[in-house]
Amino acid sequence: MKTLVWVEHDGGAVKDATLSTVTAAAKLGEVHLLVAGQGIDGVAQAAAKIAGVGKVHVADDAAYAHALAENVAALVARLMES
Repeated sequence: MKTLVWVEHDGGAVKDATLSTVTAAAKLGEVHLLVAGQGIDGVAQAAAKIAGVGKVHVADDAAYAHALAENVAALVARLMES
């Protein structure tokens, strides 16, 4: 089973809560991460280095800059289709 984890970050670094979530999700199977925001190349690179991560999906757009669920929900739904 694959698990999609939405990466919590401050625009520059991955927050500790994401690391704990990845650890828990890895017990279920393959872990994919979603890094959403604006200007998040550094965050995406750091996320790719987290142990147990199979794939990192990056959505770099102004619409995701404030991490509003209303904006990210459609993106998450599309990723979960596959």
